[in-house]
Amino acid sequence: MSGHRLAANGVEVVVRDGWEVEFSELRANPGLAAGSLVHLANFALPAERGDYGSGAVEVMDSGGILIVLMEFDPASARTAMFSGAPLTTALGAGDFSPESLQRRIAGQSGAQRVFRVGVRAFGLYVVLGSHLQAPLLVREVNRSLAGISID
Repeated sequence: MSGHRLAANGVEVVVRDGWEVEFSELRANPGLAAGSLVHLANFALPAERGDYGSGAVEVMDSGGILIVLMEFDPASARTAMFSGAPLTTALGAGDFSPESLQRRIAGQSGAQRVFRVGVRAFGLYVVLGSHLQAPLLVREVNRSLAGISID
């Protein structure tokens, strides 16, 4: 896979040509280790945006893709919700639905997954700029997901 690599907090991402990646830290509770928050997009990420991409999804066009990788409290990794599921590296067009969006925007579609890597719990949230173009856009999503690794 071509592109340069960025890493922070044990999360590594291959940055593909034409994509932006930004790492942040989440601190849910004082005294807990900071969790990772990664935004990947095939469009310019606005400086101000929410954890799940509010502020970004409003400016993406129909060919836009936003991928959010969010780490949850370490105690979450021990719950049934996160048990057994690996990092998803391949989604299908049928995995996307307008009902899966955090906030519905006409024409857009989303998919959400949760998974565990060792003692770390994560959520994966993907937004497509066009539900109708899902078969085409999902191929690009999967290329980017294949470039994510977590220690």
